[in-house]
Amino acid sequence: MSSLYIHIPFCKQKCHYCNFYSTASFKNRDELIRSIAIEISIRANYLDNRDLDTIYFGGGTPSILTQKEISLIFNSIQSSFIIKDDCEITFEANPDDINSEKLDNIIDHGVNRLSIGIQSFDDDILKRLNRVHNSKDAIKSI
Repeated sequence: MSSLYIHIPFCKQKCHYCNFYSTASFKNRDELIRSIAIEISIRANYLDNRDLDTIYFGGGTPSILTQKEISLIFNSIQSSFIIKDDCEITFEANPDDINSEKLDNIIDHGVNRLSIGIQSFDDDILKRLNRVHNSKDAIKSI
């Protein structure tokens, strides 16, 4: 099984429980996104021409990306690797970042699994966790 993990380290703010590398600073964002696309193309032969079974966009907050940034990364993946027809492509999203335009964009790129970061529907708990969204945002995103 061949898999590709893309880590998007940017967040609007740091959640108190998160132990993954992330930053609320968008300094160097353009450079990092371009570097991810370049790294993907550099690693094109890393899997010995095996087809990708899974692609996972994690973070941080992948849903913070713009359509242009998402397209840049997906275009690099598609030009560097063979993606199986039944490849599971997962994209992590925060409830406050989801809208129909963003969903259409990621679906157009083949995303077939969305992981929505809803840790709770209780507003007090969400505040204690330092989440950006509230329970209404969480319900609306679903």
